Amino acid sequence: MVEEKERWIRAKYEQKLFLVGLPQSDVPLGQQLLRAVVEDDLRLVVVLLAHGTKEEVNETYGDGDGRTALHLSCAMANVVLTQLLIWYGVDVKSRDARAQTPLSYAQRAGSQECVDILIQHGCPVTPTATQHNPNINNNAQCELNRSVSIM
Repeated sequence: MVEEKERWIRAKYEQKLFLVGLPQSDVPLGQQLLRAVVEDDLRLVVVLLAHGTKEEVNETYGDGDGRTALHLSCAMANVVLTQLLIWYGVDVKSRDARAQTPLSYAQRAGSQECVDILIQHGCPVTPTATQHNPNINNNAQCELNRSVSIM
């Protein structure tokens, strides 16, 4: 009985035999994840995270942008996606091309819940450039629009 349970657990968690298949796509998994976060497609995000490697779930936009799916979910003030991404290993300490952490995106979006989750999971708490420079646009919608235009 114990051996049977162990086989089942290994099949489920190590071999991932019970996962729903990935949708057909020529787009790499990491890029699909970025798009699914921007589109707020929770179902697809869950499937992609379940199939993804640590490298894939931490993939960033090309062209030196540096934002991860976590940066995007925080810019959208999406608490559910933020928590889910953290549980699946997206790096809370990652920095985009402008050296901004997901925490700075959550702060600009005005999401105290996202801020709290990030701090709880080890995101560094440092003053951001936006706190010291009033000329920087703090509008989270601008960040999201930039994300959509890149996709």
